Amino acid sequence: MIKFIFILFFVVVNILTAQVNFSGSLVSSFGKSKNSFNFFENRININSDWNNWTAWFEMEHSNPPELGRKIIGLRKMRFEYQSNRFAFKLGNIYEYWGNGLIFNMLDDQSIDLDTGVKGALISYANDFVNLEYLYGKQRSWRSTIHAPEFDERIPNYRTNYTLNGAKASFDISDILYDFYLLDVNNKDLKPIIMPNENISNELNSLLYGHSINYSFRNIDSDYHYVTNVEKDGSGHNFNSHIFLNDLSFSLSVKDYFFNKLSPYDRWDHINNPDGVLFFQQMPTVNKTHSSLYLNRITHQTDYNDELGLSITIEKQNANNGSFIFNYSQSSRHTEWENRLNQSAVLEWGIKKYTKLPSLEWQFNPFKELYFEINGYYRSKLFYQISYTDSYDVTDIFSSIYAQSSHAYSYEAVEARTLPVLLTYELNAINSINAQLEYQILKKGIYSLNSAIQNASENFGSSFSENIQTNKFVSIGFSKSPKWSISLNIDNTNTEDILILEKKRNNNFIETLLNPVFDKSLTWSNIDIVLNVFNSTQLSFTYGSQRGGVLCSNGICRYVQSFENGFKFGITAAF
Repeated sequence: MIKFIFILFFVVVNILTAQVNFSGSLVSSFGKSKNSFNFFENRININSDWNNWTAWFEMEHSNPPELGRKIIGLRKMRFEYQSNRFAFKLGNIYEYWGNGLIFNMLDDQSIDLDTGVKGALISYANDFVNLEYLYGKQRSWRSTIHAPEFDERIPNYRTNYTLNGAKASFDISDILYDFYLLDVNNKDLKPIIMPNENISNELNSLLYGHSINYSFRNIDSDYHYVTNVEKDGSGHNFNSHIFLNDLSFSLSVKDYFFNKLSPYDRWDHINNPDGVLFFQQMPTVNKTHSSLYLNRITHQTDYNDELGLSITIEKQNANNGSFIFNYSQSSRHTEWENRLNQSAVLEWGIKKYTKLPSLEWQFNPFKELYFEINGYYRSKLFYQISYTDSYDVTDIFSSIYAQSSHAYSYEAVEARTLPVLLTYELNAINSINAQLEYQILKKGIYSLNSAIQNASENFGSSFSENIQTNKFVSIGFSKSPKWSISLNIDNTNTEDILILEKKRNNNFIETLLNPVFDKSLTWSNIDIVLNVFNSTQLSFTYGSQRGGVLCSNGICRYVQSFENGFKFGITAAF
């Protein structure tokens, strides 16, 4: 009722005034497949401004959405007032403090991630200082295996934070200094495995931090720090960029240490809420990839316990392109081992620490080497060719030290990936597009049983074969700005045993390609995009899409395959 009154009031005010502007957008998508991956999403955004006031409303009718819980009605709304010195926001607020170390409020529908708050923000600014005060409640749904009723598509756990914070920014010549203070109350329902043992926890956190940004000629640098005063956790992030004509250097460093969690509890933030908070979406300090296969093996950042660095060198070349080199490396601060407690039961304990990123598997290391060259050939052919060599220890299952032996088991992912992107312009409006990717992937468990004399390390693949070879081919034609069409083929030589045991629902494209690509291990589809008007786009997809891990903003989740179906979408602005 209160929401309705707010909307009615704003509409009436706008009708009674002449200086009013409206704009908006519509996003609608429908999908239906043979394996019941069905969805129907509709979102309408309406924006309005009147003098110093603006308003934003988002209505949604998603039943069911592609990812997330069913929503029918008003999803978001915000009112804003802006003058020369003062600003005020009321409603659903999305802010970014401390480069994400304090909070990073975002709404990423691709992975159903929403870290915004519902509350108020007031600010004052002059030429020297900018002051902000924020109060709000953060209620977001998360998917986790550590709470009852886990589902791949529907989140099963709701956060319950109350935020009360202040920010002061000072502009001093080439230096910008920010100071932050945030009080957080977490009225958390802690699902301790057994539903009948649920207990309510009220946890308080006090975050203090600061940021320093410095710019001088061809150098830009920024440093960010936050500490949880009551929990004794902290985070550091440093970034520096140097520009020398056609050459640039970048260095990013992270050091996040908010909680000490064993390999068993590492990803269980629900039953271990004392560490990093859900809205602290900090820089991953890894290179972000647009490649299909690289995205599927994206390193999942452990915001509670991870330190690392990323170095990038970029050189502009004569073909309106560039050469890019990137090296990223990270690990945990802690090595854990299994020990016998007083009851003669094995439990996890910290063996040692490291202050620099380690490549020893005991510290869950990640490293990635990336090369890219891009540019134009004779002004007609655009090319982007890259190569990536990556290694990631994702889980540690056991690590038992004896006097002269070490028994262990851990999971690692090794990959070499070659993505190629080509676009050839036939004329001013017609072009041929190709995306080719090739990947050699080794994923599985390495183990050693020291109880066996002269034992050697064993490897057990996650697939039916030791090495997975992935091949992706996309060939398309576009007539700008009217329409485009593409054929996409995703093929592999092996898969996880559980996936192989599932019955495939092949479409006619996969059946037609079967002599060349094994249809039991091929997912193919046709995409058509039509720009009906300047502000309206229609999209149609028929076929199948392979399931896998989807990562965004350092958060990864598994998305099931879409088998032998069709998708239809509309995007319009008005």
